[in-house]
Amino acid sequence: MQTISYSKYLRAALFVLIGATGLSRPASAQYRGPISAVAPSFSLDTPTAYENTPFTPSVEHMYQPWGDLLKKWNKKGIGLVFDYTSESALALDGGNAGDAGYAHQIGAELDIDWERLIGWKGFRSHAVVVNRAGHNMATDFGDRSLNGFQEIYGGGGNVGVKLVYVYGTQDLLGGRVQIAFGKMSVNTDFSASPLYCTFMNKSICGNPKSLTRGDSGYGTYPGSTYGTRVRVWPLHGVYAQFGLYGTNPDLSSNAYDRSGWNFSTNRYTGMYIPVEVGLIPSFGPHNLVGHYKLGVAYDTANYADNLYDVDGGFLALTHRSARQDNGKTQLWIEGDQMLVRNGSGPLHGLYVMAGLVRNTPQSSPYLYRYYAGFVDRGPVPWRPKDTFGIIMTRATASPDLVATQRIDYALGKKLPANATYPQSHLTVLEVSYNIHACEGLSIQPDFQRIMRPNLQRNKASIDALGLKIHAVF
Repeated sequence: MQTISYSKYLRAALFVLIGATGLSRPASAQYRGPISAVAPSFSLDTPTAYENTPFTPSVEHMYQPWGDLLKKWNKKGIGLVFDYTSESALALDGGNAGDAGYAHQIGAELDIDWERLIGWKGFRSHAVVVNRAGHNMATDFGDRSLNGFQEIYGGGGNVGVKLVYVYGTQDLLGGRVQIAFGKMSVNTDFSASPLYCTFMNKSICGNPKSLTRGDSGYGTYPGSTYGTRVRVWPLHGVYAQFGLYGTNPDLSSNAYDRSGWNFSTNRYTGMYIPVEVGLIPSFGPHNLVGHYKLGVAYDTANYADNLYDVDGGFLALTHRSARQDNGKTQLWIEGDQMLVRNGSGPLHGLYVMAGLVRNTPQSSPYLYRYYAGFVDRGPVPWRPKDTFGIIMTRATASPDLVATQRIDYALGKKLPANATYPQSHLTVLEVSYNIHACEGLSIQPDFQRIMRPNLQRNKASIDALGLKIHAVF
């Protein structure tokens, strides 16, 4: 296995983290952190606050008597969330003008605070099931890469009742240490931000998808594997966490179980080991909060090499089996910072966000994924719960994979990675405006421009209009 040096990225990120620790607010600050209004389950354990998050997400309800009843149940230790999300897209050009797609998710979430219920101090449990159905319009354009106009369909759609996760968390030392264990998704904890699902495209919503597509050990919602995660808060606004998760290359596929109810480990091939450190500083009298994180992960499983065969020859020339590389590494550096506060709520302000992900090029289809954008909650005073977002993301193909594709293309052979032309990079520009229609209901018009679909320069850019609807019952 070839070794990759990450030292320059680590040094730069650690300098930022260490330098900012002196700017964090004192322990009396009780900032809750940004909560995703359109993906509430992501707000459970994502460390976006100065302390571990409450046992159930705080959401609005369309039917207020039901919401009032749930608040009473919350006090007794029972949390329930039922929601519906639909995402529709219409292509304006790109060779398939007029093409359209619809996808939806119906979710049910059960959270239990066992301390309130039976007196088990510090223990909480979480479970989510979903129904997903529809059609991903990106496949109509031959794009089976990171791009997807409708993120809500991914991860094994068209399943009646899919188990997303079921796990427990135990707080220790007054909440300074938390241990999670069970059937878990990696992206609810690592390289996570509730700001991601401000957007509808699969490239960023949930997590930067080059992590998921770059390593099958990074199990993502709505998939999960057996795992554990330990989080420690050594200082106010500073956390460190690490985890151990089973690597299942067939997760959410027919080879294992798309429904999530398979509890066996017979398809596991290794262990995914992520480590992340984070900083949550705040600045000035308006409490301008930021969230910064640096993470690295190692997967112990074997992966097929992109360029070489078992004897060290070029795959495209020898037609032999690919060499198996032991282990794979991923790195992520991400952050968001509130620049202007628009109100007292945790999301009420203008955020700038940016990040970079790097994969092992020898055995991953992607080398880099980077993104930058803005999210503004309450952009106009008379619409305090509306949200505006604009983001640009880019993914670059592994140079080793591209080398194989170029040889195959010159020889007239079928190319790997679902490509019909040697790949290079994919760029997505997305602009969204989330309209808070009423309590528990948001309507989100969306525009996306996809440049080089499937990372291929021979594919025309696609402009598409989208509409996302989210309702909490």
